[in-house]
Amino acid sequence: VLVANGDQTLQVLRACLADASQSIRAEAACLLCALADNIEARAERKPFAPLIPEAMSAIAALAQQPDSKPLKNVLESMQCSTETADFFKDHIASHVLPVVTQIGKAHPDDDCKKAALEVLITYMESKPKMVFSKIPNYVEQVLEVCLLFVMSLDEDVEAWSQNDEEEGDQEEDFYMFGKEGIDRICRCATAAESFPRVCEALKAAIATLFQSGAWQQVVAGISAMCMMAEYIDDEATVEQMVVGIRAQLAASHVRVRYAAWGAIAQFSEDHSDIITSDTWAPQLLPEFVKGMDDSCPRVALRCMEAFQHYGESVERDDLEPFLQPLMEKCGVKLQAGPAFQKKSITFVAVIAGQVGDAFAPYYGPLMPHLKTVIHSVLHKVEERTLLGKCFECISLLAKAVGRQGFLADAKIIMEAMIQATQVPNLPSNDPVKEYMMAASERICGVLKEDFLPFVPHILPGVLEKLTFQPRELDTSKESWNEGEEVNLAIVTENGQDKVVIMHSSEMQDLQGALECVLSFVHELGRAYAPFVAQTATALLPIFEFSMGEEIRDLAYETWAELCKSAREDGQTQVVGQLIMEFLNRALPKMEAQEAKADLFALKTRVDGITTCLKKGGPGVLSTEQVQHLCQVCLRLVSESLQRRAEGVQERAAKAAARKAGTVPDEDDEDEEDGEEQSLRVALCEVAGAIMQHHPDHFVAQALGNFVQLIQTLVQAKCSDDRKLALFVTCDFLDHLGARATSYWQHFMPLLLEDVHNEDAEIRQPACYGLAVAAKEPAFASLVPSAAERLARVVTDARERSKKKKSDKLAQAAADNAISAIIQILLNHNVGDAAAAGQLWNVWLSGLPCQADEEEGARNHKLLLKLLVEERREVIGEGGANVPRLLGILVDVYKTDMADEETSNGIGQLVVRLGEERLKQMAGSFSEKQQKKLMRAAREASS
Repeated sequence: VLVANGDQTLQVLRACLADASQSIRAEAACLLCALADNIEARAERKPFAPLIPEAMSAIAALAQQPDSKPLKNVLESMQCSTETADFFKDHIASHVLPVVTQIGKAHPDDDCKKAALEVLITYMESKPKMVFSKIPNYVEQVLEVCLLFVMSLDEDVEAWSQNDEEEGDQEEDFYMFGKEGIDRICRCATAAESFPRVCEALKAAIATLFQSGAWQQVVAGISAMCMMAEYIDDEATVEQMVVGIRAQLAASHVRVRYAAWGAIAQFSEDHSDIITSDTWAPQLLPEFVKGMDDSCPRVALRCMEAFQHYGESVERDDLEPFLQPLMEKCGVKLQAGPAFQKKSITFVAVIAGQVGDAFAPYYGPLMPHLKTVIHSVLHKVEERTLLGKCFECISLLAKAVGRQGFLADAKIIMEAMIQATQVPNLPSNDPVKEYMMAASERICGVLKEDFLPFVPHILPGVLEKLTFQPRELDTSKESWNEGEEVNLAIVTENGQDKVVIMHSSEMQDLQGALECVLSFVHELGRAYAPFVAQTATALLPIFEFSMGEEIRDLAYETWAELCKSAREDGQTQVVGQLIMEFLNRALPKMEAQEAKADLFALKTRVDGITTCLKKGGPGVLSTEQVQHLCQVCLRLVSESLQRRAEGVQERAAKAAARKAGTVPDEDDEDEEDGEEQSLRVALCEVAGAIMQHHPDHFVAQALGNFVQLIQTLVQAKCSDDRKLALFVTCDFLDHLGARATSYWQHFMPLLLEDVHNEDAEIRQPACYGLAVAAKEPAFASLVPSAAERLARVVTDARERSKKKKSDKLAQAAADNAISAIIQILLNHNVGDAAAAGQLWNVWLSGLPCQADEEEGARNHKLLLKLLVEERREVIGEGGANVPRLLGILVDVYKTDMADEETSNGIGQLVVRLGEERLKQMAGSFSEKQQKKLMRAAREASS
């Protein structure tokens, strides 16, 4: 009605916006915003746009009134949808920004300030491309408001020092609101590919804040660095910030030191590879030693908390020189009261987890103290967190000292854990349950089959938690405590929608129980076979869990591990029954899948089938079942591609309509594209699992159809489709071997072409595919062209700076390329000696691998083998290459870039080389390499 009578509506609104009454002006402004929000067509909103300057004048006048409630209501109505942002867009710079930023900066009412900042940020989130590209200084002005919020800190430092950590932050809600605002701006800018602008604005603001010298400004600068850390993709910028943060660890003001330790914790999460590197670890670890003695207990606690994040990523060889002083400080803190006790126990656990058997000298003195703590708090409900942390710490100590070192204490500790769960009248959110299950997982991993006697005592309590299920919401009966978190979901049963509810604590318990069972089955392997039937029965209800795909995914993964356990125990009939039970439950739902249905749920079921088939092994599917499964997967892939095509047409139609002004001007973002691609990849991975264990059935029933799928995907000229085509091709090469060589002409040209694709995410699988194909004799004719292309990938990538996260994709592709090169060298005649020598040099100079851990493990294993064999092309003339190559092996020793067998072999090689020869070779090694070399020799000798 209001739109149909637009002229009259306009006149009424204009009159009301100029009315003498404050409440009438406010209601008119709210109505204008409501119209903008509810009228979808831009052409129908446009006639009301001339009122915006008058509305903003009215809002500015409202900001001068003593009663702030009308202003707050208007600002809340301006917190916008895409339609509202589109309505205001031509007036944001001239009218909206000046008025709203002034309210955010200086209005006396706190709620109005917050509402103003929320308006500014929601405009940015609703129209990011417009804000970042067309409105000058918008970002800078909103960041200025955020930083003013962050500087709103309590002057009473003494009272702050006495507060609990979390309580203190919650009291300063302006500080938290401003930090969250900076984070939202950075996230929005990153999505709009405009973060560099935000980054430069923040860097300039931070420099000004630091230069002021006032403690509030310095804290604001540090806090801003914390919020932007996640989004920085430049090593130099990160290091520049860490320099500034480190300097503030010794600041005279306690709030600054506290903020600096918080920043160390944040950067440890977001940039652990930089901040824990050989460059920074020797500089920062001494700071932790000093920080634990801070005169302000709250700052010392923050330092210890920061170490929990930092220490998890520090390499053993960097940490070991500081082991003794850190443990000495920690021993003192263990006696310093409950807060320090909790932090110290976690502190010890982190150290033990990183230094492994080097922790052995501290295990004996520490365990009696931990046992005493457990005994003293076992039945104290108020100390359940401390008890849980003790169990966590002990489980990590067990990992550090190993099976033999922990075995003598295992029975006492496990009995204490079992008793801890039997204490009466525990709250539903008892923290010990979560700690106990996580600790049980670790201890099981340490003890292996020696853990088996404890399983009958622990497993029933864990499986009991799998009975938690959502229930239908009944508002007349439901009640929960203030602050208690619950989850709501709408589910459809028998064609009817209903709302179901489940407490967050119940979901956490359910997830923790599933993770615990999964670890038990995985670690015990065939020894878990007696519990397979009991566990399978408990898992079945979770198959229909409707409130979180991560829960159902865990259940499916656990089911797959049950298949593996039964297979390893020789129970082939049980394996078949488990696989069929899963397929009978998952396949009908996949086959009945409706367009636009829950893609996440479908993908979870598809992933479950893949995992079960991989773990179930060969001989569980018939030819007919292979044919049927492949047909279902191909149909679902085709339907997904069709939905994408329809989406493209729909977006094109909307774009035309937007141009004509008949629909809102939305940013083109379609999350479903990503969901659909993930689903298509998952469906093709089912085929990969079938190829792995039923290759002959697959070749006979489905190979031709999947070759046709590859051709269809490549013809689409879409990067997602090209990646998927490469994934399927790699599965052919990985699992079918010579069975697929007659089809090579259909996909090998694709691999060779995409080795030089500009997208590293496409280069990587292309290089991987060539590495697998090169093992086949049929690859001989492709060697000349493949070798030349692969060599270029390696040399180009290794010449890059490696200073950005994005460079890791290029390095990962190069890691796969060197895998392909070594397979060519080992399996084919490359040509004359000069060509072969050049290719060997490319492989050797490309080592060590930089990003892909699987390829790193493969290549470093081969490097060790060829060194031990003294392969002439590898060791060089007179062994000239050996020192450098030994240095590479020392660097990867006991890292994710070398498997256990390779690390053991490196140790044996070091011992075999002898002390005299090692001294000659290690002359050019860094101090860290020399220490690691000595450790490898020591561990191999023992």
